Amino acid sequence: MVRCKWEITGRTKPASLDEVLAILLENRGAGHSFLSGSLRDLEPYLAMEGMAEGAALMVQHLAAGNKLVLIGDYDCDGVTSVAQMAHFLRDLDYTNYAVVIPRREEGYGIPDRAISHHPDASLFVAMDCGTHDLRSVGEARRQGADVLVIDHHEVSDHDVAPATVLINPKQPSSRSVFRDFSAAGLTLLFLSRLRQAAGNRFAVPPRLGSKYLTLAAIGTVADLMPLVDANRILTRSGLGCMNAEPYPPIRELSQRAGLAGKVLTAGHIGFNLAPRINAAGRMADASLALDLLMAERGADAGRLAGELNQLNLRRQQQEDHILNQVRARYSDENTRRRTLVMGDAGWSHGLVGIIASRVQQELHYGPAIIFAIDQATGLARGSARSIPGLDIYTTLHACQDLLVKWGGHRMAAGLTLSQENLEAFSQRFEAIVNAHPIELFIPRIRVDMELDLNLVSVELFRLLKQLEPFGVGNPLPTFAGRGIKVTVQRQFGKDNRHLQLLLDGQTPGVFWRGSTCLPPDWQNGALMDVIFQLAWDDYRNSVSLTVKDVARINTL
Repeated sequence: MVRCKWEITGRTKPASLDEVLAILLENRGAGHSFLSGSLRDLEPYLAMEGMAEGAALMVQHLAAGNKLVLIGDYDCDGVTSVAQMAHFLRDLDYTNYAVVIPRREEGYGIPDRAISHHPDASLFVAMDCGTHDLRSVGEARRQGADVLVIDHHEVSDHDVAPATVLINPKQPSSRSVFRDFSAAGLTLLFLSRLRQAAGNRFAVPPRLGSKYLTLAAIGTVADLMPLVDANRILTRSGLGCMNAEPYPPIRELSQRAGLAGKVLTAGHIGFNLAPRINAAGRMADASLALDLLMAERGADAGRLAGELNQLNLRRQQQEDHILNQVRARYSDENTRRRTLVMGDAGWSHGLVGIIASRVQQELHYGPAIIFAIDQATGLARGSARSIPGLDIYTTLHACQDLLVKWGGHRMAAGLTLSQENLEAFSQRFEAIVNAHPIELFIPRIRVDMELDLNLVSVELFRLLKQLEPFGVGNPLPTFAGRGIKVTVQRQFGKDNRHLQLLLDGQTPGVFWRGSTCLPPDWQNGALMDVIFQLAWDDYRNSVSLTVKDVARINTL
């Protein structure tokens, strides 16, 4: 196991719960408004560049009864964006539209068939794609159609597609004070602006209630957007709807995921719901996920949720198989490199992204790219994952002469190249990454503050819940305890890798995979420095600790 460098960011050790909250807010650069933001605070974002023009354009086409084509990426963010737009049209009783979700084998972006199969369309609406789709957008414009793009991917000045209207907060001319939206979040904001622009043109513009907020929250969390500022408001509002009045598709999917009766959190979206929605595009066709999210009858939603659950089980099995192959090929040469680049003809393109993420978590801390090689076409299609401080988008830009197609964010990207260029790409990618400071390649986990165990209580657990939803940009609060007596009560799980602990003789805790982290000369009951987070033990109906690491006193 790679040892992490733990950084304690809190400057003082709190003596009260009020001080704990103050330090947590300071660590996140937040004031007390962080705890109380509401949907009304999103109003300024309705003036984002392109919103008014895009809304006016769509109202014009809706009023004329023109044919619309909705296009979204095949991942959770794209599908939840398209679902919102389709729900809006359905709620308007507008039927002259078609939906195109690309198949994963078609690659990222607007597929050619979305344009060629709909020569009678007057408006194409691309969500979670389109910013750099020069060919597809250009062809649509040559057909005489308008193109509205709602996207959040990084923008390069020289290759922006000629959309009629581009809504992307990352375009250089954007004045938005917050830019890290998901496409699903942007779609919800656009529909709010569209609702305003519709005015009296339509009988009853849809109220953007539970299902819209739910879909925006799911897309935001699934695409690993920072849960701060506007994203925090969107996600918290969506979770409130999911827990108060879930609409049938999410209720059925939650039940299949074993979440019936639970208070849903961002963690449940990220680890339980989003993987099942994504399983459609990974293992079959993303349109299955869209069908679920559009289902109006409980019976249909239940059947489709069951199908996605089965696809997710297959995904897990294949994922473990591929990851074991990666481990078997991992060698001393890999450990000397800062990057990991691997490909195989037997690997599924639908799984390379999730494998790249797991490689980073479990095997190799550094930029990782996993390719699925299509021997029939000679193309390698891959997914890249980066580490904090290393912009994968900029790095791939320096390799673009070796790439057929690519795009993405600072932390994740998709790319396609010729198999014959794979080795040359791997070498250049390593050389570029190798120029970064070595400190970037030491994994770090931020610890909010030192904390005495006598402050661990139900009251502290309730206080921490005020900071939810937790995720990227707003991590679960993490604490360090000094000189704590650590007693292993039992080992459990496969190979006895997990530990049930008792801390200072009174506080229960669980240390997942902890058996591999204890010092070689470990003695039960030793005094240790402990890194931990708070959890709720349903069995004991009390607070428990999730131990993240232990070390000898004063070595953290």
